Amino acid sequence: MVTRSFSDSSEAKESAVNSAETEIKAIIEATLLLDDTIKTKIASSDMSVYIVPRGATFVEDTMEDEFKEDGSKEEGGEHRTVAGTMEIGLVQKMGGVEKVLRKPKVILERDLVEPEGESKE
Repeated sequence: MVTRSFSDSSEAKESAVNSAETEIKAIIEATLLLDDTIKTKIASSDMSVYIVPRGATFVEDTMEDEFKEDGSKEEGGEHRTVAGTMEIGLVQKMGGVEKVLRKPKVILERDLVEPEGESKE
């Protein structure tokens, strides 16, 4: 943080407004450039939302574990099962090949908390 001294409050206010204006202008310009790049280089029809359905098997290459537990298998060697999607992912299709641009975050069934007095059995 940089601090400066001013002779009066109007000079301080003018300096703060000018600094904020410069930062806001830079953000707007970067946003417009990104928007133009996306429109010209990525066809929206090639992009789709990636949501993992309940009951799917967790696959580390295409999903992210919300609780980031190590390993992809439970005790006894059974694969972890997805209970649901916490944050959506993004997939791009190019020439029949799907590429995961953003992995969806999922919660696994083993990480669900049961209400008191109930059991999975």
